[in-house]
Amino acid sequence: MECSCVYVGEFYCDNDFYRSKIVTAIKQHKCCECHQPILPSEKYEYVAQRYDGEFFTHKTCIDCLSVRNEFFCDGWCFEFLWEYLTEHINELRGDISENCIAPLTVPAKNKVCELIEKAWADV
Repeated sequence: MECSCVYVGEFYCDNDFYRSKIVTAIKQHKCCECHQPILPSEKYEYVAQRYDGEFFTHKTCIDCLSVRNEFFCDGWCFEFLWEYLTEHINELRGDISENCIAPLTVPAKNKVCELIEKAWADV
């Protein structure tokens, strides 16, 4: 079974600029997706972007980044990763290929598996 992409709807973001890089935390931050702390010495994705004349920054932990890279192949909206993924898993009734889960970090695998088990229980 192929991995299925989470569809987040039609959205358009005309960025004046968009920069992304993996950095190492010097101080504690909070992941914009799971809201868990990013501790000093941990790697995370730092995004700086400007669109509609406004400047935004986003910090995404490596665990959430692994989920986004695996499941969100047609785009994403920052701060809604787990909401959209939960809806996706529920729509598929937990029928997610092992091939989609294997590349995830261990904490991300655990969280995705919890969502799958919950979807199975709700069927």
